[in-house]
Amino acid sequence: CALISSEADGGEEDAEAQAVVERRMESIQRGLASAKAAGVPSAVRLMKELRRLCLMGVYEVDLVGDSLQTWEIALYDWAFDEQSALHRDLHLLSDARDELVPIMLRLHFPDDFPFSPPLVYIAQPELLSEYIFDGALCMELLVDWRPQYGNVEAMLVQISAFLSMSGARIASVAGSGAADVSQDETAAVQEKAKRAYEHLKAFHDKKGWSNRQL
Repeated sequence: CALISSEADGGEEDAEAQAVVERRMESIQRGLASAKAAGVPSAVRLMKELRRLCLMGVYEVDLVGDSLQTWEIALYDWAFDEQSALHRDLHLLSDARDELVPIMLRLHFPDDFPFSPPLVYIAQPELLSEYIFDGALCMELLVDWRPQYGNVEAMLVQISAFLSMSGARIASVAGSGAADVSQDETAAVQEKAKRAYEHLKAFHDKKGWSNRQL
């Protein structure tokens, strides 16, 4: 969610950007109203977290289906360490397409967030890494959740650092897999990520977290 000044410069690009922001804000208002009407306990907390991100002006956040509990966040190359493979891959992909290409992160928040964990996964493009399984991230933060982890801004900073350090590559740039996920595949990606987190939690409950973790 990026906050853009309402002072118009008269340029077509500025007008289009302002229209995008207005549509996002309308979506957020609908999402908040719907969540409150449904009596979602986490509605106020989620709105607080969302407002903090908007004020930062660093992340692009969209509500999926006008749901306050489902966010899609665009992470562009500048979110990652310049020396990382992921930063280089995003730069190459953006040059090839002549447009900025982000990593799209999905966050599904439960009714009782932050007491229960959000489902966080890479929606697209497909990433290759020994620490990423079907879009799920092998991070202690996300696998062994604690309510104090519920600061979304801090979570995104840690996720960006994790992806930078994990050696993650974009599959299509590395020569394996497709760059984009179709709308029909979105539900399947979400379900795979959910199962992957269940396996990761079971594994780490048994084995613990070694010093090799990122």
